[in-house]
Order: sequence, then C-alpha cells, then structure tokens
Amino acid sequence: MKIRILYTLTAVLVCAGAYCGWRYYDDVIIPERQISSANTEQNQLFAQIKPDVAVPETSTAAITVPSTETTAITVAKTAKTDPLTDAAMINSSVVGWITIPNTHIDFPIAQAEDNNFYLHNGFDMKYNYELGCPFLDYRCASDFSGFNSIVYAHHMPQQRMFADIALFKDSAFMAANPVGQLTLHDGMHTVSFFAYLNVPDDSMIYHVSDTPEREKYIDDLFASADYATKNKYDIKENDRLLLLSTCTYEYEDARGVLIGIIGPTIEQQE
Repeated sequence: MKIRILYTLTAVLVCAGAYCGWRYYDDVIIPERQISSANTEQNQLFAQIKPDVAVPETSTAAITVPSTETTAITVAKTAKTDPLTDAAMINSSVVGWITIPNTHIDFPIAQAEDNNFYLHNGFDMKYNYELGCPFLDYRCASDFSGFNSIVYAHHMPQQRMFADIALFKDSAFMAANPVGQLTLHDGMHTVSFFAYLNVPDDSMIYHVSDTPEREKYIDDLFASADYATKNKYDIKENDRLLLLSTCTYEYEDARGVLIGIIGPTIEQQE
C-alpha cells in the first residue's frame, strides 16, 4: 500500500514538474527567443538605413550660367539631400532618428495615425512580438516644430528599445551624457537634455501643448521633475522640447521621461 502511494506521489510530482517546465518554456523561453530574433533582425535593418550625417550629404548638378562673353561658365549647384532617404524607402512614415551616446538608443522614429500601432509592430510595419518601434505621438507635428514632441518606446529586457532611458534616473549619468542627436529630414539636430521625470501615464507632461498653455506646462514640468539642470527661466520662447518616454516599473503605470531642447541643425550651428 505504501509503495503504491509512493508511486502515485512520484507520478504526480513528475507530471507537475513536466507541466511547470512546459509552461515556463511556452511562456518564457519561446517569447524571449521570438523577441530576440525580432530584435536582431530589426537592428540589422537599422544598420543598413541609419543616416550618415557626420559629413553633410550633398549632391551637385552642373548648370550653365551665361557670361558677359561668348563662352558660358559652368558652376556647381549644391543641393542638400534628405538624411532619412534610406529609412523612408523602408517606411515612408519615418519622421526622425534618435541617437544617445553611451546607450543602446540609436533608432528611427515613425509616426502613425494613433499611439497603438508601433507598440506592437516594427519599423518595417510588421508584427514583431511586441518589441515595437520608437514612435512620435500622433498629435505632434511630424517635423518636430511644435513646442513639445513626445516619442515613446517600450522598456524591454536586455536594454532593448528605450530601456536605457532609465539610466538617466542618475543625474551623474546625465551630467556625463548631456547631449543626444535627433536627425530629421532637414538634417541632424543636437538635443540638450536637462530634466528627468518619473510620472504616471496620465501626467500632464503628456499633453501636447500649444502656445497659450506653454507657461503652465513649463511650470508643471519643473514641479514634476526628479531633477533638472536648468530652471524654467532658461526655457526660451522659441525652444522646442523633446520628450523620450518609456515604462520604468517603480509603480503601476510608472513612466520615465527624459527631456531635452532641440537645437538647430549642425549646419546652422556652424
């Protein structure tokens, strides 16, 4: 009798262990493999289409200008090309490319008709197992000309997508990495980071602000900041803010938001 009970308990334990192992494999191992594969494929694509703006891209076309003499003078007409051309060949909804030194953040930014599509789909617009792709809030101007432009992406394991935004919780990290690059259709812009916020997903920071609300928005921004390297009086009338937002899990629906000021293009600065 005791042996039969022992056999029964052993069988139950073996079955329970097998079931737990199957559930772990199905719920953890397979999804991680799918996300890892999607991440690898997406990074390979990004490497092929990343804009090269270290040297301003130009094209030259010869044009003939009449001279005062009988001969003509040929001069070169220089035209700036769109640094996002390669990315646009994959996705015409590309609006920018965000790069932050000393992080894994080096991604294109797309924009859809809602704030849901790129939570589940990659830059190639195909489902990619919830890895998603950084995207600009659909309410924001696609050329980042508005007062505040909000870009979202998931906080994924192994520092994928916008996970490294959380590094800026540490003010020392921002002090060491105060500048990012935002490449738009008109060229590369610097982004000077100045504040990090940890806020709920319904925070006022997610309001797409227009001119009449600007002053109150800035007041609320600094009141909500975990820290800031500027004060509200440093924000000039024509400054454009970039907000990079991701989940950070300190509490339910917690969000980490890194904020910077979009500067002129590199050429304009020169």
